Amino acid sequence: MKYLLSAFLLTLTPLAAQEDTPAAPAKDLSSTDKADTPAVKMWQEFSNLPKEKRTAFGTQLTKAQNLLAQKRVFDALQALDELDKIFPDHPSVLNLRGACYVEIRSFDKASAAFDKVLKFSPDNINTLFNIAEVDFVTKKWASAHQRFTDLVSKVPETQKPMLRLCEFKLLLCKLKLEKIDEAKTLMEKYDEWDDSPYYYYSRAAVEYHADNKKEAEKKLQGARYVFRGAQTLAPWQDTLVEFGYIRSFFGEPEDQAEQ
Repeated sequence: MKYLLSAFLLTLTPLAAQEDTPAAPAKDLSSTDKADTPAVKMWQEFSNLPKEKRTAFGTQLTKAQNLLAQKRVFDALQALDELDKIFPDHPSVLNLRGACYVEIRSFDKASAAFDKVLKFSPDNINTLFNIAEVDFVTKKWASAHQRFTDLVSKVPETQKPMLRLCEFKLLLCKLKLEKIDEAKTLMEKYDEWDDSPYYYYSRAAVEYHADNKKEAEKKLQGARYVFRGAQTLAPWQDTLVEFGYIRSFFGEPEDQAEQ
C-alpha cells in the first residue's frame, strides 16, 4: 500500500537533517538559562565529538536519508541504529526514525520519536507538521484540525508548499468535522494563479464531499494539466488517497477514512 505521509515527510525530514552537524543556536547564549537548554547541551556534546566521528555521522546520516527516499525503510532503520552508536538521539536521527515508523504504520513509535525532537526544538515546523500528520492518518480529526490550525499560523509564506498543504489538510479536517461553510471559505482563499495545486485540490475535495465525483475529477485533471511534474502533485494526491476520496495506483478502496 502507498501511504500519505511518505510523500511529504520525505520532503520535510531531510530539511531538518541536512547539516552534518547541528547548527549552534542563533540566540545569545550569555545567560545561564539560555545556555542550559536541551538543544544547547546537545549541540555542545556533539561538537565535542572527535572530528572523524562527526564526519562519519554526516556520511551515515546522508545514507539513511537516501535509503528512506528509496523506500528501503528497514535498511534506513539499521542505518539510524548505527548513527545512535555514534551519537544517540540526535534530533535529525529522531526525525528520520519517526518518518520510517510512519512508513510502516507504527504510529505510536513515530509519535514518540517526534515528541523527543520537540524537547530540543519545541517550535520546529517540520516536526510539528509530522505530529499533525500522524493525527491526520490515524483519523483523529479534531486533534489534527487544531494542530493544522496552529501550523497555518506558524509556517512562513516562504515555505509555500508546506503552508498550502497544511491549509488543504485543514480544509479536509473541516469537511470531516462537518464544518462545511468554513471549508468553503478556506477553499476560496486562493485562485488559480496561486502557483500551487491548492486551487484545484481544495475544490476537488469539496466536490467529493458533496458526492459530485465528476466535477471533482475535472478539478484534478486541471491540476495535472497545469502541474506536469508528478513530484509536485504527489503529496496532494496521496492526501486524497489517505483521506479516502480517490484510489491509489495499487487499487485501494476509495473510502478508507472514517465516516
